[in-house]
Amino acid sequence: MVWTAKSKALELTQITGHPPPAHPKVHGRAPQKRTITFTPAELYGAMARCSHLHVINPSAATPEADTCRHLLHQYVDEAGDDFAILEAADNLKDFSKTHLAGVVGAGISYLQMIRDGYIWFDHFENLAVAGPAPTKKSPDFVFSRNGDDTVALSESKATRGSSRKQFDGTVERGYVDQVAPYLGMAIGSSVASHGFSIGSWMTSATRAEILVHHTNPVSVPEKGAGDGLAPIDVRRGNYLNILSLLLGPDISRAARGGEWSARGVRFATARWLGHDWILGSSPLYRPFALPEKGMPWAAIAEELPFFFSGFHGFALEWEVARCVFLALETPGSRADPLSSIPIMGDRLISNASNFDSAIFPDGFAVIGRDANFEKVSTRTPLTQEPEAAEAPEINDALKTETFMLSGYKVSVFESESDEHEDRLEVEKTWLTE
Repeated sequence: MVWTAKSKALELTQITGHPPPAHPKVHGRAPQKRTITFTPAELYGAMARCSHLHVINPSAATPEADTCRHLLHQYVDEAGDDFAILEAADNLKDFSKTHLAGVVGAGISYLQMIRDGYIWFDHFENLAVAGPAPTKKSPDFVFSRNGDDTVALSESKATRGSSRKQFDGTVERGYVDQVAPYLGMAIGSSVASHGFSIGSWMTSATRAEILVHHTNPVSVPEKGAGDGLAPIDVRRGNYLNILSLLLGPDISRAARGGEWSARGVRFATARWLGHDWILGSSPLYRPFALPEKGMPWAAIAEELPFFFSGFHGFALEWEVARCVFLALETPGSRADPLSSIPIMGDRLISNASNFDSAIFPDGFAVIGRDANFEKVSTRTPLTQEPEAAEAPEINDALKTETFMLSGYKVSVFESESDEHEDRLEVEKTWLTE
């Protein structure tokens, strides 16, 4: 039976600590969670977030992630409590098996980190290293947790063929060669105080395992954690990567360069689980999970324009998005809105799993077709400044793109009664290749 809903478990069966270098900001940290559980939607969302280094078109990103999700559906059994990839996946071509192991392993390593309390992450290559790089090799990700002014480095390894002993050597080399050389160095605006090499051993067809090599905690109490500024650049990169999946590469790229503002821009929104969400959409992409008429998502296509029928399942919590959009206008500010951005609670995260969906602590969500949307509309998170009420010019980063203006009627469900009003809206839809 294909894996569609049941939560699966993965145990950390081998944890190996390495002595930290002598540095006042390197304090080490061992994994706190020895078993993690996750749903298909959570692993799918983690895979989609970790698969790409640079900003890309969601019409390309989401089908790739969807392909992996289909493979997981087919090669992970719904029965049983332990996560494992079935032997039937051995019939895949070599390049497909390697790709499957890599993206699943990256997703698992991400889930292990957020279960351990880390909330925001960015690709290592997106952050500047202070001074010459100590090696040509580098880790995959940089993670940040609330209340700590340092960051953690993380490298992901995965296999579907090696023995446990052989693979543990691979994971160890990942730590020694790709993580350890950067400890104590400034990565972006923060010091790398500890790191992990997280290996997903998926050779067994009945029970996968996680093997971790990490920086040993120092024998004295941690110093410096929480004393400095929050690693805002990691948080900023975290949400710029989300914007790429949510709104497309041109918006994300322009925002990264400080050339895009959300002021006056209308976004597709819906209310779900007591929160408002900005819905990601690509006009050229129709997700595999779009349900048939009569299912919850189908109501979107009936009430709103084609813009909504391209909803690819990714979303960002409304208040989080507002903080992100405000922060893009004041990069580098000491009072950066990202320093006090909302964090999603455990109860909300847990409730999402009841709807074939996943919510992550940073406000990113994968919304499945079982979700029941309310108050579907288009809204403006940041109103246009009075002195800039006129439509803004297209900036240089987007001049090569075109857009269309289309008039349509939408039903705005803003009251508790059954009454609603129709009003004419004008929606700007970017057309990308």
